Amino acid sequence: MKRVSLFLALSVFILKADSLEAVLNRMDEAARTFRSLTSDVHHTDYSDLFSETNTEEGKFKMAKKPKGGLILLAEFTGRDPRQIYIGDSKLQVYHPKANSVDIYDTRKFTKPAEVLIMVGFGTPRAELEKRFRISFGGSETVAGVKTTRIDLKPKSAEDKNFFNEIRLWIPEDKGNPIQEKVLSGKEGKDYDLLLYSNLKINPQLPQKEFELKLPAGVKSIPAGK
Repeated sequence: MKRVSLFLALSVFILKADSLEAVLNRMDEAARTFRSLTSDVHHTDYSDLFSETNTEEGKFKMAKKPKGGLILLAEFTGRDPRQIYIGDSKLQVYHPKANSVDIYDTRKFTKPAEVLIMVGFGTPRAELEKRFRISFGGSETVAGVKTTRIDLKPKSAEDKNFFNEIRLWIPEDKGNPIQEKVLSGKEGKDYDLLLYSNLKINPQLPQKEFELKLPAGVKSIPAGK
């Protein structure tokens, strides 16, 4: 009986390892050819301190730059409409209701930010294994799609300052996530959950697609001012 139990336990472990291996290989293959994406996004933001959940709809455009780094433009609707631009060591958040744009210098945290944004879309396996402790999260169905969840815990103190864990749900036949959850906060109970739909990989996105079109008279607010 003990031998049978041990065999079953070992079999489960092997199956998990094989499943994780297959997912990482698909992600690695997808990362090699990744250049850009567009997607609709359903964003859920949860604060444990206030036991508050907010949801909003958005659209993402993202591309890898030829000489490294990324450029992103996101637009969210809802009670806090805003446009977000990331690129050229700069983060801009435009608030149309206030007709103002917050401007941040991202040079101090460019790498952790890029890790968060590109972790499921342009990061090769070697880089994932270098930066994270990776574990198998199991099989789950997300928005009617069968997926495998993998859990990524940062190794560096720098990354740990930004997030506690990243969870990715990878469809069985693809190498990019359909859903991403970033856990943060002192006890890792706060989270941002992104559900992607109408995801298109490697569309043609000229530079003008990422222009943050600001109206006349917009008030620029540098960080710390």
